[in-house]
Amino acid sequence: MTYDDLNGPDLRADRWRFLEVPLGADRTWRYADPAAETEIEDGTVTVRINAFTRSHAEVQILDNPKHLLVSTEAFDLTTGSRTFAVEMAAANIGATGEDYRDGFAAFNVLDMGSAQVFDLIATSRSAYAIHERLLVPGVVPTEQAFTHVVHAPLAGVDIKPGEFHRYAVTIDRSAGTVGWYVDDSPVYTTRAARLPVTAQIGFGIITLHPIEDGHSTSLRGQGLHGSWRNFTVD
Repeated sequence: MTYDDLNGPDLRADRWRFLEVPLGADRTWRYADPAAETEIEDGTVTVRINAFTRSHAEVQILDNPKHLLVSTEAFDLTTGSRTFAVEMAAANIGATGEDYRDGFAAFNVLDMGSAQVFDLIATSRSAYAIHERLLVPGVVPTEQAFTHVVHAPLAGVDIKPGEFHRYAVTIDRSAGTVGWYVDDSPVYTTRAARLPVTAQIGFGIITLHPIEDGHSTSLRGQGLHGSWRNFTVD
């Protein structure tokens, strides 16, 4: 099924919301870069950030996403294999796209309750799978957190700036498997114990440079333009 037809002129509040992380004392961190410009046209949502401004000097999961929205709906994973897909395009600004850590467009499949993430990402030059268990204070201890970024150079996927490709994540909870695909070519597959019972989809723009000596290193004058269309859930 199509999750959102993106007929504009604005994102539907009953379909999308900015992801927010609790900070305690009734405070949250919202993944919304003030420099972002969002446009919806012809069934496509485009987010343009010419130079990132959002960062955090102490907590890595707050520093990484610059602009990130998630579905208001959580999808049941207990009824069999589910496939989440989108068409996505990316163009790095002020960076070549060779180093994905400088910034990428993301298609997110995630469950914040268990801090599990199954993403597909794109730069101007390459596509990758991301499998994560986020280091969320009070939820996931350091020894259980991980971030795996997988590049499949022999998958036959040729990425160019601003060019759309189909990105899909298939989760089969009963089999304990997850598969990541670009244009139907497998990028990564894994067996994962204790997969979540529900997942949300999302889209946004993210960096992955580590915090060093109490300072964010993710803001280097660079930005990214990302576009998404044809969100489907099957």
